[in-house]
Formats: sequence, C-alpha cells, structure tokens
Amino acid sequence: MTAKDYPSLWGFGTTKTFKIPVEHLDFKYIEKCRDVKHLEKILCVLRSGEEGYYPELTEFCEKRLSGLAPASRALRKDKPAATASSFTAEEWEKIDGDIKSWVSEIKKEDDKMHFHETDTFPVMEDHLPPVRGANSHLHVAKEKNSKSRPAKKKIPRDYAEWDKFDVEKECSKIDDDYKEKTVINNRSHLSKIETRLDTAGLTEKEKDFLATREKEKGNEAFNSGDYEEAVMYYTRSISVLPTVAAYNNRAQAELKLQNWNSAFQDCEKVLQLEPGNLKALLRRATTYKHQNKLQEAIEDLNKVLAVEPANELAKVSPESNTLPKSVVFYFCVYIKMIAILLNK
Repeated sequence: MTAKDYPSLWGFGTTKTFKIPVEHLDFKYIEKCRDVKHLEKILCVLRSGEEGYYPELTEFCEKRLSGLAPASRALRKDKPAATASSFTAEEWEKIDGDIKSWVSEIKKEDDKMHFHETDTFPVMEDHLPPVRGANSHLHVAKEKNSKSRPAKKKIPRDYAEWDKFDVEKECSKIDDDYKEKTVINNRSHLSKIETRLDTAGLTEKEKDFLATREKEKGNEAFNSGDYEEAVMYYTRSISVLPTVAAYNNRAQAELKLQNWNSAFQDCEKVLQLEPGNLKALLRRATTYKHQNKLQEAIEDLNKVLAVEPANELAKVSPESNTLPKSVVFYFCVYIKMIAILLNK
C-alpha cells in the first residue's frame, strides 16, 4: 500500500509539514503502508508534535519503518557526546592510555623540530646575522669616538649664508653615507655566516627540516634584494641537503649578481637532478646569452617551447633552427624569458 491508496476523503486537512493528510496519522494506515519515504515524513510530523503528541503512535511508526528500512536516516537519534561514565573502567583506561601515548609521541616529534631549543647546533647561533629589518647598521663595531665622529659643519648664521646652503646636496650626502654604512655592515655580517653546516648525527627528517629553513631564509633575502646573502643561505641549504629548488634559486640569485659562470654551474646541477627542468633551461639560456653563445641559448629555449607548444613565441619563426634566421626569434623569446624570471 502506498500513500496514494489513501486519499484525503474525510476532509481533515493536511499537516503543515510535508502536506500529509491528517488521517494518515493512524495505526491502521501506518501498519499497511509500505512507502518508506512517506513513513519517514509521518514519523517526522509525529515527532514534531505539530498535530499533538502521541508517544505510542510514534513508537509504532518507528517499529514499522525499521522493519521496512532498518538503515533509514529517520531512525537515527541524536546522542550526547560520550564521557568517561559512558564506558566501562577497562574501556576508559584503554582510551586514556592511547591518548596519553599519542600526546607523548607528538611532543617528542615537536621537540626534535625545535632546533633552537636544543644543543644540536650550539656553534651556528654565534654566526647568524641579526633579525632582518632591525637597525643592524647601528651596531657596527665601535671605534674611538674621536676618530669615528666627523667634525661638525659650521651652521649658517645669516640669510646670506643660508642662500648659499645647498639642501639637495646635503641630503644626497646623508643618503650616500647611510647606504655606504649599510653595505659595509651587511658584508661584515656575511663574512661571519658559515657556508657549510655540520650535519653529523642528524636524521633525514632533521636534515630536510634544516635545509628547508635555510632555503626559506635565502628566499627572504632574495625578496629583500640582498642577493649576496641569498646566495649564502642557499649554499647553506645545499650543504645540508642538495635539492633542485635550492640550486635553482641560487642560480637566479647569481644571475641578479651577474655571476654568469656560477649561475651556469647551478643550472647544470639542476638538470643533472631533474632533466628538462624549465626554469633551469631558461636560466641557462640567460647565461649562454651573456657569454655570447647564442646557438646554445636558442637550443635551450627551443626545449622549453617543445614542452609548451601552445606558446605564441613558437610561431614567430618556423625556421628557427638555423642561426641567421633565429636571431630575431631569439630576442623575442629572450624578452619573454626575462618576464618569466622576473615573475618567479
């Protein structure tokens, strides 16, 4: 029997929810009904109490529905969260022991990752530079005040002297002096940074963590425009665990410093570890270009275009394999390559 077999003939109206005929809220109807969806709706209405509360009818409907569809969602009842009193003493003791064991393991792993809280690298901390952004240029090695302080300039006393005073020139001197001191201070800190880290006794996970940390320091220095410092940190990362990303990033920093040969060597390392790496090919092409090896540069760029055939630059010159006709093509591709490198 389905819901359609009992139309609303008696005019009792329908429920607000689901528009079920009121006469369907009956023991006989529920007993004969085999429409699971309709029974679920009836049960929902009975539980809501919108037509009155009938505990026995509600229980009867639940039993009927469980007989037709034991896995019905309507039979699910909300239960409060389990507490210690919900379990036996043995069950709770096992659960409590598992939780404490898990917390202990997590704490051990966390302690391994926090190198600065252990004595794993006691020597390294002495050679690290100050926090980026701090006024480190103020902490240059102090010399005697009489030697380091320049003689004070005479301040103009009348209008005629003020007319001769060149404000822009004096501001330029101050800026130049500030930049010079900052550069000298940065170089002094770079000389104190060790380029190789001692990894004796470290696990592979600890090496990976340390190498990633040094690489991220290099990325921070690179984004700040401190390319020499970036090279230093990338070198430290490579000394712990040579990776494609560290070599690639150091090559980019070397390009910024116009160290073409060093950048070329790093690109070669990347291509040994990961043949066909597009970034390495683009950067090696840059080194070739600055070494006047145009044919080699074009070959690297063609390899990149072979991987990305949809690139519009590949359509510039269909005969770009020969050197004379590929010169124009090369410069077009090179402009695009520079854009890619700048958006690294």
